[in-house]
Amino acid sequence: AVGLATPGAIADRDRPMTLRVDGRRIADLEPGTYKAFEKNETVWITDAKIAEAILAARATAKTLRVEYIDVIGAPHDADFDLSALPKVIAWTAERLGRPADEAVGAAPKGLLAAPEVSRAELVAKLGIPPRLMQRHMTASDCEAPNSPLLRAFKPVIGVLSSTATLYAIPCTASAGSVSFRLWVLENGEIGGLTPQYFATFDPAYGWRGTDLLHDVAYDDKTQRLTSTVRTGAGCGTRGVWRWKKWTFEMLETRLATACEGKDPSQWPVIWQSTQP
Repeated sequence: AVGLATPGAIADRDRPMTLRVDGRRIADLEPGTYKAFEKNETVWITDAKIAEAILAARATAKTLRVEYIDVIGAPHDADFDLSALPKVIAWTAERLGRPADEAVGAAPKGLLAAPEVSRAELVAKLGIPPRLMQRHMTASDCEAPNSPLLRAFKPVIGVLSSTATLYAIPCTASAGSVSFRLWVLENGEIGGLTPQYFATFDPAYGWRGTDLLHDVAYDDKTQRLTSTVRTGAGCGTRGVWRWKKWTFEMLETRLATACEGKDPSQWPVIWQSTQP
């Protein structure tokens, strides 16, 4: 059986994978011909014919390359040295009391399936990519996420599309309220890290632009982003946005100046989109 671990990444099992031996493409693994067992950070080839094709090349093969796309849309190449494979097979066959030339490729047996989790959960499990964290720390005045003040607060991570991911990283905290700086990581053809900017309403100054949102929440199913700023018991501002193709579209802003103890979703609307 042929399998590999993908530390630091989780393969998107809804996408095909490519296998190359010494640079020559030997197979395109369609979804269903490979599967995760035990852990989601693994890939096992379940098509015995493909496993046999790899084994058949062992006499002369030097390298095996596995090309795959992970759950945030980033491409990966995993290279393996096959030069010692014949010796490994011979060593194993000797201890099993079997002829080495009778070894055949097979699908894995007796392994437990990996836990069933959603793509959004897998993306969140990967955490914040190192290059994004470095950009976040160098491009802003935010406190370090592992500082004593922020370490108790987790980032908000959400799926925007097959290649775009939202990362809301804690920036500052005060009196239980947390401000987040939001980024979109795009791993498609036009990839990049983009800081997000939003319009918010300040009762003292009116409409303002900001790169920080307070107490954010993101719903992967509706792709709605919510931010709530509380200025007292039942008063404050609340904004709701929806991801639309390449940016966030404002849906509504609510403002409560009278602290009546109402839920933020019931605060008076001061602006609402006319788009469906």
